[in-house]
Amino acid sequence: MSTMTTTMPTTAHEYGGLSRRYAAAGDPRMAQLAAWAADVHVLEELLWSNGLAEAPDPAAELAAIGETIAASIEAAAAALTDSGPTGRDLVEVAREALVSTFDPSVHQLLTDRFDDLDHLERGPGPGAVEAETRTAARLGGLAPADLVAELRIAAADCQAIADLLAGAGDLEGARRLGLQAQAASFEAHLVTSAVRAGDDALVTVDLRWDLVAGDAPTPERLASVLGSAERAS
Repeated sequence: MSTMTTTMPTTAHEYGGLSRRYAAAGDPRMAQLAAWAADVHVLEELLWSNGLAEAPDPAAELAAIGETIAASIEAAAAALTDSGPTGRDLVEVAREALVSTFDPSVHQLLTDRFDDLDHLERGPGPGAVEAETRTAARLGGLAPADLVAELRIAAADCQAIADLLAGAGDLEGARRLGLQAQAASFEAHLVTSAVRAGDDALVTVDLRWDLVAGDAPTPERLASVLGSAERAS
């Protein structure tokens, strides 16, 4: 891969901030996952600004790159000792595997954009039980596909009522219902994307919602936490 030009990975910076907030709140596992998400978005934004946006199928290109990175991470994980790497160690190993996938000419460009990991705890994060609890609560006994179907129905119903309210002159009510429709549609997209990416625990759904926590769920704000390829599609 040839030398890339620089860009400002805004979404990556947001994930870095989210990682620090998780750490401050005493949730090392989510802090580690958010830090890794930041690294992935650093890579995506660099690729996007250096030609990926003009590719015939950017999503397919990203998927192929992701498979290569995943293979590098698996190889790195297999080489770990049984001494019990910390959560931070795992993020560092994954980061090194990501960088090593590319030509040495871009290694420094990537590492310069990565956030520091000083906020991550050295101890192992809790997580498996908590992740299962979060996932069960989100699914509510449904299969992911059924949850997506329900969310899309809810979005359509909310939008239909919003249109009726707008026609009757209740613009504030229409706005509230419209935001609910957008939130339901966004959730459906996030669950679908997580399943396609092999995220059976739906951790990425939590990460992305937590990025917009406290913000009005406008289409612009919701779209801002997606990757460049997702926004384009």
